Amino acid sequence: MAEVDGPNGPPGCWPEFADARFGLFLRYWAERRTGLAMPRRAIDPTILKPCLPHVYLMRYDAAADLFVCTLSGEKINEAWGTSLMHKTPQQFMAAPAAARAQRIYRRIVTEPAVHVGHRHRGAAGETAAKAADRLVVPLCDDAGRPWGLFGLSLYHFNPVTEAEVAPHIGPEVTYYPCKDLPRDPPPASLPPRG
Repeated sequence: MAEVDGPNGPPGCWPEFADARFGLFLRYWAERRTGLAMPRRAIDPTILKPCLPHVYLMRYDAAADLFVCTLSGEKINEAWGTSLMHKTPQQFMAAPAAARAQRIYRRIVTEPAVHVGHRHRGAAGETAAKAADRLVVPLCDDAGRPWGLFGLSLYHFNPVTEAEVAPHIGPEVTYYPCKDLPRDPPPASLPPRG
């Protein structure tokens, strides 16, 4: 299994999150889906205000097989140490991480699937990496064709001791194929599965 091939979540279920911002982001996306993705034009920053410092948009150029950042919140830029605007992952990530991100992003957009990245700080003995919890959803254009992706990443790191460390792009992920998601949006607060 390739490292981006994380397990699929249970069919007919929404992912669960402890942080309310993920719930808001996912419900917003789910309520505005047309088919398997949400149109890019449906993004309303006023509703997603608590999420805005932590979001990013990546436009997919299928002909070039490239993702280009068209929006990056201040906490995303802080974690990466630079503005990601108008950059491809190859321009702000090390080559192995950029290749991994490319495969992840491509799967999100082309399958399409909701991607849940789980916090990871590296195995014992590894250099510390900025840990993040992620939720990334596919976007479409008005005709329903893949447009790109919309992500929410909550980074966990010490800005003094880990400021120069690149965020970790790890294999600890779960995918929720959009074709398997419930038709109804997730409830405002998801009860834990028993």
